Amino acid sequence: MRLALLAIPVLAAAGLLAGVVTRSPEPVPVVETPPPTAAPTPAPAILVDVVGAVAHPGVVRLPAGSRVLDALLAAGGMTGDADLFALNKAATLRDGARIYVPHPGEIVPAGSLGSDAERKLDLNAATAAELDGLPGIGQATALRIVRSRDERRFTRVEELQTRGLVPPKVLADVRDLVTVR
Repeated sequence: MRLALLAIPVLAAAGLLAGVVTRSPEPVPVVETPPPTAAPTPAPAILVDVVGAVAHPGVVRLPAGSRVLDALLAAGGMTGDADLFALNKAATLRDGARIYVPHPGEIVPAGSLGSDAERKLDLNAATAAELDGLPGIGQATALRIVRSRDERRFTRVEELQTRGLVPPKVLADVRDLVTVR
């Protein structure tokens, strides 16, 4: 029995020692590092068709926000017989535009940058503010035109009147200023 009384404190000490040795260590703090950032996204590119009196006619790829001058330079520049004043070289380009560099006295084909058709306001793409600038069309009418085209695109300029958006007098005033592309 004496042996049993001595064994109890020894076993208790052994249990404490075992508890200290097998105790789980303090949790290690986890430091999360953000993933490396990707390379900056390059600016979107636009494609522009440059034809006419240029050194290398064809399609050129340019960064968005480029100007007509950038497209002309990308096409090798204008030739010696180009009409230097036919184009606004500072105009901003849009994707899919065609730039026609005419020879002196030549008429720019319809749909080319700088042609009469290009200068017209596209009913299917114009903002309410652009439409508001047309004669006889105020802010309320401009907003009605935008809502109408959002429901169904325009296929003819005359739809401004047939849809009840403008009276005949206003259509006559804006007919030569707008187009449908």
